[in-house]
Amino acid sequence: MAALVRPQLVPLPLGISAGSDGDTVARLFAIREVAVGAAALQPDPTGHRLGLAAGVLVDSAGVISDDVSATGAVLIGGTAALYAVAGAYVLVT
Repeated sequence: MAALVRPQLVPLPLGISAGSDGDTVARLFAIREVAVGAAALQPDPTGHRLGLAAGVLVDSAGVISDDVSATGAVLIGGTAALYAVAGAYVLVT
């Protein structure tokens, strides 16, 4: 959520170039997470499962991080992998 409100703080620790591109990437990332979270929280079981599946898909894609520093790759890829595994676990159980 902080990435949506203060996107200029996100690029530096991830090693992404700051400026308008970094701010845009941070905002898009935040919007994506809010949308997936909202879909996963739906009371309808079908919508809930689709939201979780979308989360697993986008987090799996997030594991492959390029154009970021080594620290950024660990932060982004590691967190995305953790969320992808957690989402897949919830879908299976």
